[in-house]
Amino acid sequence: MSGWESYYKNEGDEEEEQEEDLEAGEYTYSGRDSLIFLVDASKAMFKLEDEDELTPFDMSIQCIQSVYTSKIISSDRDLLAVVFYGTEKDRNSVNFKNIYVLQELDNPGAKRVLELAQFKGQQGKKHFQDLIGYGCDYSLSEVLWVCANLFSDVQFKMSHKRIMLFTNEDDPHGNDSAKASRARTKAGDLRDTGIFLDLMHLKKRGGFDISLFYRDIISTAEDEDLRVHFKESSNLEDLLRTVRAKETRKRALSRWALSLG
Repeated sequence: MSGWESYYKNEGDEEEEQEEDLEAGEYTYSGRDSLIFLVDASKAMFKLEDEDELTPFDMSIQCIQSVYTSKIISSDRDLLAVVFYGTEKDRNSVNFKNIYVLQELDNPGAKRVLELAQFKGQQGKKHFQDLIGYGCDYSLSEVLWVCANLFSDVQFKMSHKRIMLFTNEDDPHGNDSAKASRARTKAGDLRDTGIFLDLMHLKKRGGFDISLFYRDIISTAEDEDLRVHFKESSNLEDLLRTVRAKETRKRALSRWALSLG
């Protein structure tokens, strides 16, 4: 069993114990965890920095697939979704351009894992280009709007609503101040409605400068070490470690809140 799967297996055991506590009346289980994987699918995400490395897009897909697989084992009540932005084609409920909802929020399952696997490696890159296509234009405020709608469409009560954004572009609207302003405003709206945005920023030539844009976009707790957000992921192991750290913090905060209640 991998370290990632072992981690989730242990967490799953703890959740079973917590649900037993619920039956005993010790606290109220507040709902399902919901998580949208938001993946930059613009052309830069498909470029190799080194022949021996994965592309940023491939790294993102493999990380997401790993989370799906582990969730099936330990937390199959959770709701997961995958959204691509910066795409050539679009598929979303409000018909925004360059945004493709691959999977809406639903329980993880083998069929969904296999769908993700189709986008891995060089063959996966070709499949993606044929099916969806990568582009370069998008509006991040519209992307966040689509994600908010996905949460709104869920009929279950949700204990957490989170977005994990995977990108290697540190200044997406550097040449369009109006788009940048709208994105900041929409990110603030999401925070106000309890939707938290985590940045999974990936290695890029010259480094990823979070201060250019994303420092104003991401959600942070008051006691969180901001230096964590400046560490870009240069390989799959780094990325998995970062995602795991976010999950650990979320669960710890959840249990602390429940104990206070």
